[in-house]
Amino acid sequence: MDTETETKTPKIALISLGCSKNLVDSEKILGRLAHGEVTFCQDPETADVLIVNTCGFVQDAKEESINTILELAKLKEECGLEKLIVTGCLAERYEEELIKEIPEIDHVVKLENFDKIAELSGIMPHEGAANGSCNGRDESRIRLTPTHYAYLKISEGCDNSCSYCAIPEIRGPFVSRPLEDISKEAEQLAAGGARELNLIAQDSTMYGIDLYGRQRLHELLRMLSEISSLRWIRLLYAHPAHFYAGLIREIAKNEKVVKYIDLPIQHINDKMLQSMGRQVTRSRVEELIRRLRGEIPDLYLRTTVIVGFPGEGEGEFGELLEFLEETAFERLGAFTYSREEDTPAAAFKGHVSEPDKRRRLAEVMTLQQGINFKNNERLVGHAMEVLVDAAHEGGEGWLARSYRDAPEVDSHVSVRGTGLSPGTFKMITITDQEGYNLVANCME
Repeated sequence: MDTETETKTPKIALISLGCSKNLVDSEKILGRLAHGEVTFCQDPETADVLIVNTCGFVQDAKEESINTILELAKLKEECGLEKLIVTGCLAERYEEELIKEIPEIDHVVKLENFDKIAELSGIMPHEGAANGSCNGRDESRIRLTPTHYAYLKISEGCDNSCSYCAIPEIRGPFVSRPLEDISKEAEQLAAGGARELNLIAQDSTMYGIDLYGRQRLHELLRMLSEISSLRWIRLLYAHPAHFYAGLIREIAKNEKVVKYIDLPIQHINDKMLQSMGRQVTRSRVEELIRRLRGEIPDLYLRTTVIVGFPGEGEGEFGELLEFLEETAFERLGAFTYSREEDTPAAAFKGHVSEPDKRRRLAEVMTLQQGINFKNNERLVGHAMEVLVDAAHEGGEGWLARSYRDAPEVDSHVSVRGTGLSPGTFKMITITDQEGYNLVANCME
């Protein structure tokens, strides 16, 4: 290798796929690379090194990851791409298959070896790197979200062993991060401009159980709320089996914790819940929802459900649909069951046909659309505070969110007004609705 090659500063682009937890991993990868001599670029066609942080959770996500890798592999011939590095959940789960089936890939890097990406990219690792996993104590991040909001990962892995899910196999057992590490990272994010923190984990309600012998999410919320420049703290991925009284009280009384909870129930029929390994019954879910709505004023609940799980007949699906209509979750995401190898559910009897899965999904989403539209109608004429996210593309006005909406997954408010900027809070009046979204004017 000649001197020019040895001293060349690589141009690196990173493609991040999948969930917000994966996005945080991508930000930390970039943060570690930035400790060396490197140039980051947004256009993959101009990069010397391409890093793809993949998702491997369900079939659609795996297909997206594979298709992205294959598309980027073409740049080796078309644009002189020097290296293609693949990491993330797909790499963790299918390392040998990726190496064998896609020869254009230069390196497949597993989750515990993130620090190796720097060396493989032609960058010397940062000094003192003692732990290459996403759970390491070095919390340097190059943010891929807008400055004013960030995701904060509070734990890694999962111990729940839901029968349909491969996450424990991919990500390992549940591991909480120390309170002081999370607090330090939150302070860094706030100092960098974050006004909203979205707490993420595979199961956020179990935070602290492994590290401290008891659940301490309520204490973490209280600690984070002491950061003066933070305005909103949002709780995502709260497993209904592990909600507890102290957490409900903290959410209710803490002004900085937005009254929004992401509570994935997945189903409501007792047979389905048991088969899924969800550790709850219908009666327990219903009692929890009654408590949450009764003790937390103006609460917005988001949930997710799976349709077409093995053994789900029309009766079980009908029970789910009726429950969703009665409960009227303010926000909802629905998915068809994905048969994942090496999970218990893959071997279950009674798999549902793809046409039936799609029909059931459409019925759930049609029902939820009606619920959302009715909720929006009730908000017309009301004043509320919103956080401005961005200017409207190609038009006047701004895109904003109230506390009722998490970034990237929920609705937005189209605000007419001048003098706004991303990251600012503003009082507005709702004037109309446009489907799932709202229209508003600024209050003078």
